[in-house]
Amino acid sequence: MPAEGAPCRLRCYDCLGRPHYCETCLLRTHRRTPFHRIWRWSTEDGFWHKTTTGALGMKLWGGHNGAPCPNITRDPRMMVFVHEHSVSSMACSFCECVEMAGGEQLVTSEPLQLVEMGLYPASWKQPRTAYTITLLESYHLLSLQTHCSAEDFYTYLRRKTDNVAPKTVPDRYRELSNSAREFAYLRQCKRAGEMPGKITTRGSLTVKCPCCPQPGINMRVNWKDRCADYFYLDALFYSIDGNFRQSQRNKPMDKNDVALSRGAGYFADVNDFQEYASKIGKPEPEPTTCHKFGAAGYGGHNGKVSGIIALACRHMFMLPGSIVDLNKREAYLYVDFAVVSGMQPYVGLRLVKQTYDIACQYLINFGRRLEHWKQLCLTLSSITTFNLPRTEGAIGLWHALAHQLLCRIFKSPEFMPGSGRYEGEGMERIWAITNDVSARTKEMTSGHRHDVLNDVYSDLHVRRVHNIVHMLDTSLKEAERFLQETTEALEKLEESVSDDKLEEWRRDEAQWLQDVVDFCNHEHMEDVYSPHVDAALSEAGALKVLKEEKGKTFGIQGMGMVSAIQEMIEIEREKLELTKKVREADLSKTRQRNALGRRVVALQGQADVCRRQYERFVGELVAATVEEIRLAVKTSKSVGASLDAFPLSCDLGGETANNLVAEDAYLSEYLEMLHAIHVELPSYYVASVRTHAKMAEPVSIERKLREGQAKDALDELRTHLTALYSLEDLRGQGTGQAHGQRVKALATTEVAIGHQARDEYRRVRKVLITLGMSEDDKTFRVLTDEDAKPFIIFSHQHRRGDSKRTGSWLWEDFSFADNQGDNEVKEFMYHKIRPFWFRKRAARARWQEEVYIKREEMYRTTLFFEYYRDRWSARAMDAEEDGREGAMVYARRQSHRYARLLADARHAFPTDVSMVRKDRCGCESELTNIVQGIGFAK
Repeated sequence: MPAEGAPCRLRCYDCLGRPHYCETCLLRTHRRTPFHRIWRWSTEDGFWHKTTTGALGMKLWGGHNGAPCPNITRDPRMMVFVHEHSVSSMACSFCECVEMAGGEQLVTSEPLQLVEMGLYPASWKQPRTAYTITLLESYHLLSLQTHCSAEDFYTYLRRKTDNVAPKTVPDRYRELSNSAREFAYLRQCKRAGEMPGKITTRGSLTVKCPCCPQPGINMRVNWKDRCADYFYLDALFYSIDGNFRQSQRNKPMDKNDVALSRGAGYFADVNDFQEYASKIGKPEPEPTTCHKFGAAGYGGHNGKVSGIIALACRHMFMLPGSIVDLNKREAYLYVDFAVVSGMQPYVGLRLVKQTYDIACQYLINFGRRLEHWKQLCLTLSSITTFNLPRTEGAIGLWHALAHQLLCRIFKSPEFMPGSGRYEGEGMERIWAITNDVSARTKEMTSGHRHDVLNDVYSDLHVRRVHNIVHMLDTSLKEAERFLQETTEALEKLEESVSDDKLEEWRRDEAQWLQDVVDFCNHEHMEDVYSPHVDAALSEAGALKVLKEEKGKTFGIQGMGMVSAIQEMIEIEREKLELTKKVREADLSKTRQRNALGRRVVALQGQADVCRRQYERFVGELVAATVEEIRLAVKTSKSVGASLDAFPLSCDLGGETANNLVAEDAYLSEYLEMLHAIHVELPSYYVASVRTHAKMAEPVSIERKLREGQAKDALDELRTHLTALYSLEDLRGQGTGQAHGQRVKALATTEVAIGHQARDEYRRVRKVLITLGMSEDDKTFRVLTDEDAKPFIIFSHQHRRGDSKRTGSWLWEDFSFADNQGDNEVKEFMYHKIRPFWFRKRAARARWQEEVYIKREEMYRTTLFFEYYRDRWSARAMDAEEDGREGAMVYARRQSHRYARLLADARHAFPTDVSMVRKDRCGCESELTNIVQGIGFAK
């Protein structure tokens, strides 16, 4: 508060120290900072009031560094200025001095005078509103980083100006929206070195990927000499995906609004697509051999624009001219145009690797559709050729979960040669980053929407360019580490397999890899990455083997013993299951009560029959064993209290079929009936009985059957864990409460079944330990919650990240296969090993390819940075010769930017990646593979 009678009644909140001023001093010191926030002391009110320099009488003068123009003839014009602090009004006078330009006498236009002062005009004739360029820069960055809308940003400025009555502040939201759009476009042109309004080069405003092959920019001079097995090193990897979040509302719009970046951004030429669509007509849906996906044209969406279809490379860079607006659904009509348009800069390549969530269907008739397009003889400015590179299609690893088995094998990047570790799901990450902008763009006109999306994708690309060196360095180190790990794991596995088998499998693998790249072969190919249906010993299989084995050894007595123990295990399982159902059931409902009652009564009858069988084939052995133990105890004069009762039972820990724990004091009628059903098995006896020599056969039989039971429980656990992960993908394939509830109900069921299988395995494992299995058994290990992960020997159980996880503990050593005496059993064991070996070989091959790919990408990245460093340096020299000092300075700064990126790349990348030896003529001489790259003849 100023002292009483002091002349300093003004205070600046933006000057350092917030000094006090008199009016004259404030106007004099703020000639070059007219938008500082000023507060005036009110003696009457006793507090500070907001005011502005304009309200104090300050004027802006154009053309003379803040001084009045000596030739001025017009009165100052009141203008609205929008800056970072608030919205304010101020008088502005423009210079009227005449200058000679091109032999003519001209007066610098008012908009250009504002630009010279660091202000951006809202209109280009007689502007009455201007924005500070720093404000537009701030909003531009905020809109890209936080997807803040122009309306929200201007509302913030109005509240900052007057938070009590913000509506009294002049409304310049519409002007801000237009100016911000123009400003973003001008920055794109500046960054690309293009002249606004004179752009004729397709995709010239896009930011391209440094790692991907860009013909004429970053590829090796002799890249066409590379061996066919290594074509993938010069291939473009890209994904196709639709996004129905990027829609546009169906409402009245300006039909004449076109994108400022039209033809120079990531969207395909709108006029060319409209002509193409009108001539092609409405195509008939193609029959599908897989599931009916929305991407194949079977889905339905509404709106003026229902979404977009786009192409992006493996490094998450949108391809120039590859985005097409969808009118209803993701039909081949739109995808074909996006592919042909997006591939135009890459037609010189020999191979492209495409991933699409319906790749199993899309490429089948792509050639036929392209031929029909050619026959129409369309003249499209953006399509120069239909001769596209050879295309190998695959399904992204996450989307593959929704496909049938053959698609998950023959179209998986995991098993296709030359795919590296490309999972094909980069588009989903792009959508996750950029989808928030759809809240703004769906309300925009068509041209404005395209401009904003082009700008958003370019900003994403710029950030990735600045981080690409770190990404490649990290990825190469990771690939080398996993290559070493997978190599060691494969070598360990192959040590336990015979040489003859390995040679046979390698021949099968070579033939499979040769055939899989042509989808016409898939129908007749074998699935070598999944075990045969019969290649597993279930509980039923174990029962059959035991009956044959014991029948040969002990005849009818042996077969009867196996059947009796197996039936008693079934009684145990049914009793435990029924007990759980009785506890969970609502017994007040008559129908449910009667159904459970019938099952309980039936189980009583089955148990009586089973009990007689058990007494016949096992009971005599138990009685003889107990008698010998009692005689031994009497002889040693040590009477065991546990021998007073028969049968002799032990505590297995937890709940067993004979140890049912009631959850409350009330025991229902059915629980009493179930409790009366007595289960008797070798594992239920005390140790002295179980380990007796006479009990060796019953114990051995139950143990083998229990092993089959444990295996069945593990198989069921794997199946339902995988189904649960698949439901996570299904959750994102629909919207609405009904869809969410259905998925939730399915997930709840899968979780319950999976937990039941997990608990069943743990219970059976305890029994196996009781029967003599070691706690450290390598086959049936302790199953923790962390161990309950999908087992990816079956393709339908694959999930993202499996390539970077260690294998399941169930499948680590197969040396026991050769130890089997029976050839049939040995062959059964190899049936289990074979697909696992194929997967291990594929994992190692993909990591080896990934190492090669990353090294090649590093080489291309250094060439990319060199190319643009030199290109901007040349632009700087051209601008200097033309006397364009501003363009010269900016070009030098851009050249320095690429020089910094190049220096970082050379520091981080291995030295032999970009090493090139030259002969005396300056031409590249013959290089080694390490220096020149992989796949060249020495």
